[in-house]
Amino acid sequence: MKETPRNPYQELGADVEADPRTIRGAYLAKARTHHPDLGGDVRAMARINDAFELLNDPVRRAAYDAEHTKWLRREKDQTPHWTGAAGAPPGRPSGPVLDFGIFAGWSLGEIARRDAGYLVWLSERKEGRPFLAEIERHLAPFREPSSPGPAAGRRRR
Repeated sequence: MKETPRNPYQELGADVEADPRTIRGAYLAKARTHHPDLGGDVRAMARINDAFELLNDPVRRAAYDAEHTKWLRREKDQTPHWTGAAGAPPGRPSGPVLDFGIFAGWSLGEIARRDAGYLVWLSERKEGRPFLAEIERHLAPFREPSSPGPAAGRRRR
């Protein structure tokens, strides 16, 4: 059984929305470059053939696209695969909502309730600079109150 190419679109240099004619053109262009009879690499040509076989069959291509649409869309948008990895926000939003990182779509208040350490980490990063005041407001309840010195509150007689 053949192994499914990691990303057949990338292997052929074709767009996800490409029509069959464009896919075939991309395949032929790659085949001219990588064919072993023309001095190309056998393994590269095998990957190109596998990618073309998958994308040339409408049923297999539709099944592949349905299974991989999430990462294909992210790859096209250039967003990291971990964006939104924390899942859906738990509710009760409070403060600005992040549009990056594992907590994409979550408000700072929701993140503070789930993972205050992430806000501490974010406050030290350049991405967190616009949110510093709001991060500090959400982290304040987690910080230990500063205890008065040993002499404070006592009077000497």
